[in-house]
Amino acid sequence: MTTADIIERLASEELPPTTMNARRLFSSFSCAHQPPSSHLPNELLSEIFLLAAHNDDQYETILTPITVSHVSARWRNVAISTGGLWSTIIITFPTSRGQLSRAVTWIKRSKTCPLDFFLDFRDPLWDWEFAESSHRFRWQDMEAILRLLIVHVRRWRRFELLADTWAPIFTFLHYSRRVDSAPMLETLSLSRCNAFFASTNATFAPKEMKAPLPLFGGLAMEQLRRVSFTGVHVDWAASSLCNLTMLEFRYLACDVTPTMEDFADILVACPDLRHLTIIGRGPRTHILPSSRNPSPVDESATDLSIKPPPFIELLHLTHFTFGFLDASYALEVLSMFSFPALENLTLEGLVDLDSLQSTDATLVLERLTRRDPPSTHPTTIPFSLSRIRSLELHGIIATKTAFLRLFNDLRSVQYLGLFNIQNDSLRALEPPTSERPSILPCAALEDLECRGVDAGVLSSVVKARSTTLPIEHVSLESDSIDSCDRQKLLDAGIKIVHDVYCDLSSTAPPS
Repeated sequence: MTTADIIERLASEELPPTTMNARRLFSSFSCAHQPPSSHLPNELLSEIFLLAAHNDDQYETILTPITVSHVSARWRNVAISTGGLWSTIIITFPTSRGQLSRAVTWIKRSKTCPLDFFLDFRDPLWDWEFAESSHRFRWQDMEAILRLLIVHVRRWRRFELLADTWAPIFTFLHYSRRVDSAPMLETLSLSRCNAFFASTNATFAPKEMKAPLPLFGGLAMEQLRRVSFTGVHVDWAASSLCNLTMLEFRYLACDVTPTMEDFADILVACPDLRHLTIIGRGPRTHILPSSRNPSPVDESATDLSIKPPPFIELLHLTHFTFGFLDASYALEVLSMFSFPALENLTLEGLVDLDSLQSTDATLVLERLTRRDPPSTHPTTIPFSLSRIRSLELHGIIATKTAFLRLFNDLRSVQYLGLFNIQNDSLRALEPPTSERPSILPCAALEDLECRGVDAGVLSSVVKARSTTLPIEHVSLESDSIDSCDRQKLLDAGIKIVHDVYCDLSSTAPPS
């Protein structure tokens, strides 16, 4: 029998069990030591990378492609060929050659994918008392960065710019006037981060750069849906703000706000608006915030005091955030609106940075709960409180009676956030003392979140509601709670968030 015959015969015979097990073991040895991901097709691996990069934290978004591209040669090839993995561009102050080089590389690797830009040129060491010209990030720096980015404007999907001074914002508005198309742009956020301009009678500075520029030269962006202006003004009448679903006005100086007519025109051009935010100032009325005198900043509209404000009905608005410095101004702004579909409301009582005085919001709460309709408009209130499901109150100061009426009208509210409010306002959540009350405060409340409130009062309110109107989830955010109040909170079933006492106790060694 030849050797070939012997091998053929052995191959056809059944091997002993021990030999068979050894054969299976060694044949699968190489596969057993390979990670499962090595068997995934490139297309699926690419999708996994994109999911890993999807993060609300922009900085985590740019770390993911760096991480996965350094695992293996195959992963690197897949990562580099996945354009969407490199579509988030972040540039921060102080800018460096490395940051700009990374931005160029990211843009190149993103291929034809839509681009998201996050530009933060705020200086943590900046002193607001210094002249703007002394800021280390100059308009020339912004110009150089825009020259790099604006050639890709047809791929912009999200553009967010934060600055301490006006120069970078003005540079953006100036250079973007030449844009002829941005077909992918969906979100635009421009922020000059200085809340001082919302103070009483604060006017725009620097005066030499006050002249407004139209956003993108007045070009209408077909896909633009979310716009936020923080301390930023444009030529409101010529900016083609239309078809938006989210619009924010924050901390505008009193002499650069839109007129009531321009403001109304913008909102009317956004019939599908879902989110509206006004912090500090929105439209320019004949009453300035914190002043009952006619506005001195709008000389062309001397007859505003005898004109009723325009009436605006937004049928699809579900979220409204309103922060105000003065009750009379707030009432005039609210009288312009009708939000029949509103479900999420946030009210903020701003502190005037000039006087450091808080706003008395009693008249505002009374306006929202009044029963007798004003004669100038067809609606009793701008929106029905009975439809509100989520309410946040920040620094709202008002009488207990006003809060009682407010909470009694909130029949459907499920989430309530109370931040920096007075004790009597918190006590308005307690159930009535009568045996069979006809109205219960916030009867459907399931989630109560608090910060800046008295811990003892909160625990007593929660206990008082525990038998008739129990709240499923209650939390208090505080960094300083004494042991007595802490125990009361825990006994009432209240979750303590960011409690230093609790953190220190949890790190102590077991006894």
